[in-house]
Amino acid sequence: MGGDPDVPSPPRALPGGTARRLAMRIKILSEPVRLRLLSLVVAAGAVGVNAGTLAGQVDVVGPTVSHHLRVLTEAGLVRSSRERSRIVYAATPTGARLYRQLQRLGGDAAPPSTADGATLRELLDDLADTPVTGGRAVPPAAGSPLPGLLDPDELLDRVRDRLAVRFAGVFSAETVHRYLADSYERLAHSAVVTSHLPVLTEQFAAERLAAMARSRGLLAKPVPDVLFVCVHNSGRSQMAAGLLRHLAGDRVQIRSAGSEPTVGIDPGVHAVMAEIGIDLRAEYPKPLTDEAIRAADVVITMGCGDACPVYPGKRYLDWKVSEPARRPLSGIRRIRDDIDARIRTVLLPELLGDPPAAPG
Repeated sequence: MGGDPDVPSPPRALPGGTARRLAMRIKILSEPVRLRLLSLVVAAGAVGVNAGTLAGQVDVVGPTVSHHLRVLTEAGLVRSSRERSRIVYAATPTGARLYRQLQRLGGDAAPPSTADGATLRELLDDLADTPVTGGRAVPPAAGSPLPGLLDPDELLDRVRDRLAVRFAGVFSAETVHRYLADSYERLAHSAVVTSHLPVLTEQFAAERLAAMARSRGLLAKPVPDVLFVCVHNSGRSQMAAGLLRHLAGDRVQIRSAGSEPTVGIDPGVHAVMAEIGIDLRAEYPKPLTDEAIRAADVVITMGCGDACPVYPGKRYLDWKVSEPARRPLSGIRRIRDDIDARIRTVLLPELLGDPPAAPG
């Protein structure tokens, strides 16, 4: 009993996982520079294009281009490969299809050919089976809770009301919910102890919203804002944040983040910080976000390469500090003391003008 072939089938509703993945990718492309970069990568075809060439075409400094390319790569829209001494970027099939559909919305392109994957429906079907990798991934089996968790939507609905009250008059409830959902996805990617994820999601989202509000002048910024960035946010940047907090107290707003956050803080780092009375048990690795960078007055990087985008009007310091992972406690102590000396002699005089005296 087949249907009438001349009658079009009614549109199908999006599965939950497909909707989340598509919304995440579209949100990523809401940044104009990022969308422009994807368009240039798509235009380059299978040959690809390097970051230096792209920087010249969009008139943005190289580190910022590299940051945006990394976001596009993590979202599954761009892939990278090495050709001799350089990295070349090309669009993935999903990235090319999504860009062509967005181009059609702008009225700048004819309907794609069948070879392109002619319909949005086909694109959505692709997304249903295309996992997103990297720090911005949705949890496995999107739409299902991680073990031991409430359904993500239920979690976000419960937390949203509290944050909506906290940021009333600053951000809409829709903005709060969007940041909650994104914060959940970012933290869930590396979550191991999932029973803590609801609390961490609320805390991380609140930090991001506050940072964005300060960067836009929507909330007062009474003290300098410092951001420490390393690769995993499990060692160097956590020690630096703990030491500065210990020395400066509430005279400085302090954040830390990782370009590729890991699942927890290094046990050796916990131990050597506890030796000097600094407890890091409440801390956790956090992914690097645009909001944290935009809000910061001083950004201190520790071995994260060009993952941190560069924005005008900020002070950037690159501290060559060793990675503490897999080192004996004696080695981690030396790293701790190196960071402590840099904070006392370089950072505090600049921030406050009155560095505390060295102990002893």
